[in-house]
Amino acid sequence: MTIALLTDFGTRDPYVAAMKGVIASRCDARIVDLSHEIAPFDVWEGAFFLRDVARYWPEGTIFVCVVDPGVGTSRRIIAIESDGRIFLAPDNGLLHFVDGDAYEVANQSLFLPKGSTTFHGRDRFAPVAAALANGLAIGELGSRIDDRVTLDYRPGCIIRIDRFGNCITDLVPPAEPFAVEVGDRRIDDIRTTYTGDGAFVIVGSSGCVEISVAGGSAASLLHLRRGDRVAIVSR
Repeated sequence: MTIALLTDFGTRDPYVAAMKGVIASRCDARIVDLSHEIAPFDVWEGAFFLRDVARYWPEGTIFVCVVDPGVGTSRRIIAIESDGRIFLAPDNGLLHFVDGDAYEVANQSLFLPKGSTTFHGRDRFAPVAAALANGLAIGELGSRIDDRVTLDYRPGCIIRIDRFGNCITDLVPPAEPFAVEVGDRRIDDIRTTYTGDGAFVIVGSSGCVEISVAGGSAASLLHLRRGDRVAIVSR
């Protein structure tokens, strides 16, 4: 059994270590880090990160996803069972791309006693994950729900700018020759490797279209940002 952690906590502060301590003291599951470098409060980034990695993890993995600007408010904690995996997250759109039956995590007997209103990662998510790893049925967490929060997202845009400055879109390339339009710019130079001069389009490892510059940042060169609208057009 594996429990995989995704947060915006970073690793300098004690938050991740505290979560791991709670989990390790309550179950024998292997604890692994997906990332703790999601930008603070950035639910969008966390949702797309999870979309791109979850399928590569084995069945039985429990994903504990804490990007939670609404911690301590009336927002729910939810659990979703999908393709043999379980996902725990605040109900704020973080699990937008996870399909499956969703449950509200309302069984307070699973939480740490006298927990904080500001650290549900340690006091609620961690002990619930441990209980699931120990065999608790997901239905024991609370009632089924069908009104979970979705991400404020409209397809056809740059979804992420990676550390290299590649502008990664959500567009799947067509079989026929194509070009990409972003703003008032048209890019019809399609390449298969990160080589050559100027801006070009490449199909990245996610299977989606990227706008790139070899050895440089396409985002800086073309003044592009996450959320900018992008379209595929015929050549």
